[in-house]
Amino acid sequence: MSESCVYIADKEFGWLPASVVSQDGNNVIVKVFTDDGKELMGERTVNLKDYPDEQLPLQNVDAGGNLMEMPDMVDLPSLHEAAILYNLKVRHAADKPYTRVGDLIIAVNPFKWMPELYSEENREEYVSKLIYLSSSSGSDPRAGLPPHVYETSCMAYRGLAAEGKHQSILVSGESGAGKTETVKIVMRHLSSVTSGAGDKSSLVVQRVLDGQPLLEAFGNAKTVRNNNSSRFGKFIQMEFDVEDATQAAFSGRAIPNCVLAGSVCETYLLEKSRVVSHEENERGYHIFYQLLAASDENKEMYMPYLLGKSGTDFRYIGACDPIKIDGMFDDEKFQETLDALRILEMTEDKLRMLFQAISCVLQLGNISFAKDPDDDERSVVDSGEELSVLAQWIGVPDQAVARALTHRTIVAGKEQYEVPLKVGDARDGCDAFAKEIYQQIFDWLVREINQMTCAANNYDDADQVQEYGLIALLDIFGFESFKINRFEQLCINYTNEKLQQKYTIDIFRSVQEEYTHEGIELGNIQFADNVDVLRLIEGKIGIISVLNEECVRPKGNDKSFVSKVKEINKDVPALINEKLHKPTEFAIEHYAGVVKYDATMFVQKNTDALPKDIIDCACMSTNGIIQVELKAAADAKIGGLAAGGAQGRSKRGSSMVTVATKFKSQLSSLMNDITQTNTRYIRCIKPNPQKVPLEMDMFSSSEQLRCAGVVAAVTISRVAFPNRLMHETALERFSCLSNITVESLIDQRQERSENDETGYKEIVRNIFDTLLKDMEKEDEGEIVKAFECGNSRVYFRLGALESLEAKRLVALGVFATSIERIVRGFTARSIFLKLTYGTIASQANARRVVGRKKFLRAKENAINIECWVRCLYAKRELKRLTREKAATTIESGWRTVMALSVLKKSIAATILIQKIIRGALQRPKFQIALKEAEEDARVNSKLAALQKRLQQAEMKFFAADKKRIEAEKRAGSGGADVSSDAPGDESGGDASSGGDLTGQSQALIDESKEMLEYFRKEVFKLKSANYLLRTDMQTLQKEHRELQSHSEATEASYTAMRHNIGKLSQSNMRLAIELGEEKSFILKLKKDLKMDRIRHNAELQRRSEEVMGRDKIHETESKKLQTQLTRLREICIENGIEVPEELEESKTKPVPPLSAPKFERATFQSDPFKDSLLRSLENHNKGEGTSLSKAYASAEPTPQQQEQLQMEMITEDDEQPWRRYNRFHRPGGYQSGYQSGYQNNYQNNYQN
Repeated sequence: MSESCVYIADKEFGWLPASVVSQDGNNVIVKVFTDDGKELMGERTVNLKDYPDEQLPLQNVDAGGNLMEMPDMVDLPSLHEAAILYNLKVRHAADKPYTRVGDLIIAVNPFKWMPELYSEENREEYVSKLIYLSSSSGSDPRAGLPPHVYETSCMAYRGLAAEGKHQSILVSGESGAGKTETVKIVMRHLSSVTSGAGDKSSLVVQRVLDGQPLLEAFGNAKTVRNNNSSRFGKFIQMEFDVEDATQAAFSGRAIPNCVLAGSVCETYLLEKSRVVSHEENERGYHIFYQLLAASDENKEMYMPYLLGKSGTDFRYIGACDPIKIDGMFDDEKFQETLDALRILEMTEDKLRMLFQAISCVLQLGNISFAKDPDDDERSVVDSGEELSVLAQWIGVPDQAVARALTHRTIVAGKEQYEVPLKVGDARDGCDAFAKEIYQQIFDWLVREINQMTCAANNYDDADQVQEYGLIALLDIFGFESFKINRFEQLCINYTNEKLQQKYTIDIFRSVQEEYTHEGIELGNIQFADNVDVLRLIEGKIGIISVLNEECVRPKGNDKSFVSKVKEINKDVPALINEKLHKPTEFAIEHYAGVVKYDATMFVQKNTDALPKDIIDCACMSTNGIIQVELKAAADAKIGGLAAGGAQGRSKRGSSMVTVATKFKSQLSSLMNDITQTNTRYIRCIKPNPQKVPLEMDMFSSSEQLRCAGVVAAVTISRVAFPNRLMHETALERFSCLSNITVESLIDQRQERSENDETGYKEIVRNIFDTLLKDMEKEDEGEIVKAFECGNSRVYFRLGALESLEAKRLVALGVFATSIERIVRGFTARSIFLKLTYGTIASQANARRVVGRKKFLRAKENAINIECWVRCLYAKRELKRLTREKAATTIESGWRTVMALSVLKKSIAATILIQKIIRGALQRPKFQIALKEAEEDARVNSKLAALQKRLQQAEMKFFAADKKRIEAEKRAGSGGADVSSDAPGDESGGDASSGGDLTGQSQALIDESKEMLEYFRKEVFKLKSANYLLRTDMQTLQKEHRELQSHSEATEASYTAMRHNIGKLSQSNMRLAIELGEEKSFILKLKKDLKMDRIRHNAELQRRSEEVMGRDKIHETESKKLQTQLTRLREICIENGIEVPEELEESKTKPVPPLSAPKFERATFQSDPFKDSLLRSLENHNKGEGTSLSKAYASAEPTPQQQEQLQMEMITEDDEQPWRRYNRFHRPGGYQSGYQSGYQNNYQNNYQN
């Protein structure tokens, strides 16, 4: 049931809807549903002690249990963090990105453009209803309009026009929440609302609007969260010429017109570290990629040195895929940037200078350093080509740039020492140089935009406007808390703390106004503020002061800074010091939560000073931006350091111009400007990190609501009365607890009045007096009710609405029995009616069956007839198709035979061609193999001959051996001596001859083996040599082909080079001609200047003569006046009137002239003293006066008349350099004033 619908906290979703099952003390069992409320996730037990006031936040549901969706969340019965979150979720899913909380607008980024929201008709509706159709009854004019940022801009415009008070609109949110787009929508709306004055006004509006894309190009970058994230804060003051209310009333307009006259922009905390590095999947500033993606035509005109360059040629950029921003790629965005610069009337020379300075920033990233071979403690530039390019672009010699980057000059007293830098220090210095150049480029661009958009320089009627009305837009970075928080996050969160303080004060003021309007006493409300956090950051012994002191100290470091902060502020509850913190870590409890900071590089980032060597190098640059801007920035810092040094002993370096000090001063000035305005707020929410439409990450969104201060504002607005209901809603919901009926409500309703806007105030008070009687408390003798009844709403104290909901639950249970009885009767009647309807349906079905059978028989007969007719036609068609098929078969067979014959001929020809080609390819290989075979045959034949000789030798050896054995046998048989002698001798001879043969055979065998071994080695050597020669041949052929292609490329490059040389020669000739024309023009100018000087001298002489003539006229007029005074004294003596002392003294006093001289270049007003005196004299002569002394005294000029006597010389040409104001005062006389104030100044200034 709706009465038990609550929210419970969840770590994943932030809050989840649930319904109460049972409660046992502080433990409550609830059924938990998904964030859409459709699926049951299970049951959980929650502890009420984990929730504020030990109560679960109620869901805002209607009588049917459906979640209520309100465009203005002030109208929600229960307003808390969970209610806000789910109300935003419902509206976001319905394509309603804007929601109102009082005067605050919450804008949820829809991640898509919605044309219907920003159509011309929608804009005109908000303008007409919120600006020009004011409500006379005092009701809210926004009541009939859905929430929109247009209402914020319209209310700001109306506040400026009708009330004459400056306005400001504060837009905040995290990266990707849509802050920049919201500011542009508001600016476009304000520009369209203003009433212009012709083409000039249109040009001013165009310049104001086109200044924002320029700031985006130079100050926005792609991050993980957003493709077009602003990496700086800006405060845009739109200047309006507000029409006088009286003049508007005479013209019949209730609201005076406001004409947009110009704008001024101030920026804060540009993220300089993004110039030299960025995270993966991120990019540097857009302008870097726009320059490299520009067309060759634009590059040739403004930056020819970037032709052929891409992101991979610069270390600061690297390879990056092209992305679309506002539907355009980088080359299209560059053209848009270039057009905006031209609309701001930036000259071509300034454009070239600007793009060259940006290119120098990119080139600094390509400079690389290495250790000096002679000394590891020194560094040298090892990228000579890149250094030469950088020196050429900056306009400084190579050696000077290298010296500035690798050495530092240290000043000790009156002496200077030059210290070489290590590689790491040199790299850091180079990056610091690049960051400082880009910072000065950005500041210079902002000043140029302000010069071209400010009202003083661009508005036609600027001289007639005493003070411009302001509508300021603050686009500031939201509260940030990352895994590692640096110096930048501290400054950002410090800014949000200041804005939150202002927001808290404004919300408390709005609560006071609401309670006053409702006629309820506010009483003493206690709410949490962030004074302790601000005192910790900006106090006299706060973080900024300690950090500045550490920057001044010679050996100041980050660890010492953190240690001092923790020691000095150990009693401050906002500073959190944990034992697990590193020496450089500390934490602060901000209004949005605890943030832990890592103070590494705090001292260096806060100092942010370039070395003198780099500044001296920049001052030698031929680029105007680098030379002038860096020098001016360095002088400003040196001036601040000098002031800090003079007061260092007393103020401990508090005057040092550090980044934190400068930012604190800017922030103080910003808050002073905002405080003097009527402030309105827009809070931007990023619904999901994936940037998907219609989806909302509940946990992330709830965190953003806390960071935006919305939850804190709701807490303040509901601290006294957490719940509120409209009179009608309260009666509709709780009238069931009383005996009152609808008829009695109508009868008892009173007429609406200022103190009772609904007419139900007394009825509501009487009902809740009875229902909440038991919850009344006594405080200091007074009875405190559990509710307060306002003029349009009833406000409930803590626990009152929950008690009413419980009583309502019991009362509704009483009605359940009656409802069940009615439901049961309705069910029985429904069953009876169903049976009746079933009987009728059965009868109808039976009739339908009989009729259907008849229909089916008729249908079957018709089908048979149709089949017979179709068979006749089918047979005819079959015969025709059979003939066609036979003809097709014959035709296809004939075509197959012809195709096969052609195929056979083609195959034979192909085989012949392949045979010829293979023979041509294999014939050289066969020749080579044949030669090798012949060589092998010769070697084999020699080897066979040797083997044959060896066999013959072996045969001889075997024969001799056989003879020897036979001889031995005969000798052993014991034959005759005589007969045995001869055989013995013979056998002996045979034996010796056998021994000789054996020795020869062995020698022959050894020789054969040696020859065979030799031949084998020779054959192996020849084969190896043949293989190496083949390999060398293939290598030479490959090298020959490469040389041939390289020769062709060289020839093409040479041709292109000759073509470029021709173009350069033509360009040089054109430049020589232009130089001659410029010289002729300068000579002509010199001649004209000389002639002008002669004419000016002649004119001065003529003017001097005219002055002398005027002097004579003045003397004549003085004599006439002296004569008149003498006559006046004679008249006094004749009439017996005592001569006044003033007339007696006038004998010796010089008489002022009657009138001031009139010049062509100067106009003078009349003499009030003379006119008054003459009028008094005329009255005396007529008898209307009796005392000339009184007349003379009345003629004495008043202070206003003396001020009127101040004359100013107005030149005809306002552009002349000698324009000057001259003043003449009566006490010194016209002649003395004229001689000293006009003649001398005019001549001196004219000659100068």
